[in-house]
Amino acid sequence: MSKEVQVKNYRITFFKKPLKNKIKYEVDVRAITEKDALTQAYSRIGSKHRVPRQLLKVHSIKEISIDEIKNPILKEIASDDKGKIHLTK
Repeated sequence: MSKEVQVKNYRITFFKKPLKNKIKYEVDVRAITEKDALTQAYSRIGSKHRVPRQLLKVHSIKEISIDEIKNPILKEIASDDKGKIHLTK
């Protein structure tokens, strides 16, 4: 039994608390669901900028097209495989 799953591109925008400093983080990720995308984004911000999840406030999560992706490596991956994977159970 094979099931085709569509991988989508998301842009997630965070603001670091306290909001008076207004530090903005934007992360582009590829994931199957918004929840998975949010988990990946928290991981990337935490590992790259050493910001704990408790200090991040999600401002927006939106699905984006391949043309809108800023990261060139991610853009290449997204355009190469057309975003489809096959799951077998």
